Amino acid sequence: MMRPRPGGLLRRLLLFILLFSLCFTVLASSVQLYIEYRREMRDIDSRMELIRAGYLASLERSLWDLNQEQLNVQLRGLVDFSDVARVHLSSADFDLLQGNPDPLGPLRVERFALDYQPPSGPLRHLGELEVSTDLGAVYQRLYATGLTSLLWMGVFLCGLAIALSGLFYRLVTRHLQVMAEFARSIAAGQWHEPLRLDKQRSVHNDEIDTVAHALDDMRRAILSDIDRRESDRLALQDNRDELLRMVQRRTASLMRAKDEAEAANQAKSRFLATMSHELRTPLNGILGMAELLRGAHLDERDGKRLDALHKAGEGLLTILNEVLYFAKLEEGTSLPEPVDFSIRQLLDEVMTLLEPKALDNDTLLQCRVDPRVAAYHHGAEQFLRQVLSNLLANAIKFTEGGQVSVEVALLTQATGQGGQLLRVSVSDNGIGIAPAMQAKIFERFTQASEEVAQRFGGTGLGLAICKHLVQKMGGCIGVTSEVAQGSCFWFELTLPSATGVPEVTAVCAAGPALDILVVEDVALNREVAEGLLQRDGHQVWLVEEAGQALAHCAARRFDLILLDVYLPGMSGVELCQQIRGQDGPNRETRIFALTASVQPASVRGYLEAGMHGILPKPLKLESLRQVLSGQTLVDEPAVSDQTLDWSLLQTHRTLLGEQKVQGLLAVLRDSIVQHRDALDEAIAADDCTEVAQLAHRLAGSSDSLGFRALASILRTLETAALDNDEPAIRNLVPPVQAQLQRSLQTLKGLLQS
Repeated sequence: MMRPRPGGLLRRLLLFILLFSLCFTVLASSVQLYIEYRREMRDIDSRMELIRAGYLASLERSLWDLNQEQLNVQLRGLVDFSDVARVHLSSADFDLLQGNPDPLGPLRVERFALDYQPPSGPLRHLGELEVSTDLGAVYQRLYATGLTSLLWMGVFLCGLAIALSGLFYRLVTRHLQVMAEFARSIAAGQWHEPLRLDKQRSVHNDEIDTVAHALDDMRRAILSDIDRRESDRLALQDNRDELLRMVQRRTASLMRAKDEAEAANQAKSRFLATMSHELRTPLNGILGMAELLRGAHLDERDGKRLDALHKAGEGLLTILNEVLYFAKLEEGTSLPEPVDFSIRQLLDEVMTLLEPKALDNDTLLQCRVDPRVAAYHHGAEQFLRQVLSNLLANAIKFTEGGQVSVEVALLTQATGQGGQLLRVSVSDNGIGIAPAMQAKIFERFTQASEEVAQRFGGTGLGLAICKHLVQKMGGCIGVTSEVAQGSCFWFELTLPSATGVPEVTAVCAAGPALDILVVEDVALNREVAEGLLQRDGHQVWLVEEAGQALAHCAARRFDLILLDVYLPGMSGVELCQQIRGQDGPNRETRIFALTASVQPASVRGYLEAGMHGILPKPLKLESLRQVLSGQTLVDEPAVSDQTLDWSLLQTHRTLLGEQKVQGLLAVLRDSIVQHRDALDEAIAADDCTEVAQLAHRLAGSSDSLGFRALASILRTLETAALDNDEPAIRNLVPPVQAQLQRSLQTLKGLLQS
């Protein structure tokens, strides 16, 4: 009947039942033996109590009467008690013993005192009775009883275990074996034979039926899935040619999208690799400290190094701000404003700046300029400074205990421009570059080798930036090198001659001492501001956050308040609004923003909050003295026009330069022309969504450059479009068109001036 496999479920179940039965039998027998033992002990206690109650008085009387015959009879009666092995009476007159004088088994001895109370006189102690109970007989009875119980119970439980195992096999195990074979057949691909169990059908399904139905449902689901897949395969095969054509079309479209995405990603990577917003905070601190040191008494050499450091930092900050602040307003990048400069002075400043690094590497710096090179040129000095700095820094980094030389040679005089074609070479006798890498060394994130990257560090962007800047200046760049012999990086470009010798700008003189509150959360910036202000004799109060600033403003009046825009908790703009809104001593005090964020929309927000202007970071002594002397960096225009916010436009000119403002105005003019036609078409088509989007974009561009009237009417149009108010949109068409035309006329005049 049963066919349990070794280690099978049935065998394990049988073993578990037997083990449980054995444990239960042992436990039950132990309990029964304990109960029997307690009963035997109670019987002995009962006999001892009977002797005490019924025999002691008679024994005491016989012992008082010295009746030995009667005592022997009474002692033999006690020996006849069950399990009593020996009775011993001892007194001054008798020593009587009845029973086995030397019993073998363990004994339980009970002793009784024999005391007699005569009719007269005190209680008399006559002797002692000792009754010994044979416990060996008790233990033999318990052993026989326990063994009999254990055998009968074991036989019963083993039979029960075998019966339960057989029942479990019939009800569960054999069905599990059938279901296992069915699962193996399913895995082998035999899906058409259903599962059949050899069991009687019942009204109520048990767990075995549930599992069997689930397995059969799985078989049917597999069959259905196979049929569906076969249908899908046939359908896909029928449409293969059409899909191939669609894939080809999609591939072409994706390739175009890929090219566009790569172009956008390259532009983003170029922006992120060249500049980072995080560079501005340490750079502002460096320039501020350099500004403080410029007033110290330094020797000629250290002063020369400090000037070179300050000018290089200003050039780097100019590039940072231009890329970070206006990358979203213009397509591409523009050259910095061309200036008159001396290439000899530029080389001297760059080499002075890098001289400490060369000394650390035990490297000798040399410079040679062709005597025919003009004293001054006109061009992008900042780009040229960055290229020279990168090439020289690389040469020094890869040359230890050697020599680095810079040579400027005149190739030809440029015809028709009065300029010169120059070749600038930076040579070293350092580690050199392998020929295979020379063609790739100007690519982004590329270095000569993995070993060089691990040893010297760097990102592999310096030469790529140099190539980009030289090409922007209309030149070309290249390299010649041999491994372990050194390298020579060169670039050629044409520089127009200077219009005249650059003039030195006069520095404003220090004004009277003032009480000034500086609110700045960066410790380095606070130190810079304090040093510049105390340099001219001003009394300075420094705070870190808005709460402290409000407490100081409530306690005393200041002649000037300088607010950092980005403060923890409350911004500088909100702090300015609170100071202006309270009836405190500083409600009318001049307030200026300390910030490196000079986007047009941001400047507009500062002015609307109640500030008199901004002091761009890094702080410069000239700008500070202008503000302290009562001048404003946001000059009021001579002509007032509701169409244009002239103060904002003048701020842009002061901060960005005329050339940059002209470019932005041209972009706005083109945007107005482009959006005007699209806006007319959207209004004619009653496309409120498109009207709202066009008005929103054009309003933002107009507001950034101070065209407040145009921005206001466009925002009114945007609100009406968002509300789907078509009558209001049609009523706004004439004033919108008039304001667009007026703004174009204003832009035309600004671009011609």
